[in-house]
Amino acid sequence: MSTDDGAGPPADGDEDLSEMGVGDGREKHLLVVTAAGKQFDHEKVFLRHTETEYLVCADPDFPPAETTRYRKSDLHRAEITQHHSNCFITTATAGEGPTLDSLRGFRADVMAPTRSGRALLRVYEAVSPPIAATLARHPDAGPTRAVRWLVDACGSLADRRDRTGAVGRALLSVVLIALYVVGVVVAAAGHVWLRGRERVGSTPN
Repeated sequence: MSTDDGAGPPADGDEDLSEMGVGDGREKHLLVVTAAGKQFDHEKVFLRHTETEYLVCADPDFPPAETTRYRKSDLHRAEITQHHSNCFITTATAGEGPTLDSLRGFRADVMAPTRSGRALLRVYEAVSPPIAATLARHPDAGPTRAVRWLVDACGSLADRRDRTGAVGRALLSVVLIALYVVGVVVAAAGHVWLRGRERVGSTPN
């Protein structure tokens, strides 16, 4: 349940949390400042995104009575701090597992240390939550399958990169970053197409 200033107190037991969005299952620190100037500090919580809200809970299962919701439109800013990166699209299409771990490692080892890599990650983390939420709602749709194939391919290349020499690692790093961008573009296009189908009441396939 959200209030007018954007703060969402723990939802009542009968609150509808059917739109649970996506998250990476990792603990975070969240600082929220509402448009009205109120500040809420959440330590060691789990976070999920929908297109319009942040869902915050100390329990990774997000029980309704313990879940706080913030409307994004009512917030001045939200600062999220965590040890691991936000792999929303990977989580939505491939789930938790070795592929996600491989891509997290690549992001941490190759992309995060560079200025251009960090800029790309910031863009990804800003745009990916609604995209991932749409793909997660349609796991068998063509766009989701295409993104899943790209994610799996990137995971395999990341594993191969770790087993090669310096020249091979450099080459595969370039290929992986290019595929990373392609994957986000394909996912964004799929999101637009799927949302259009949802609006007209058609079943995506």
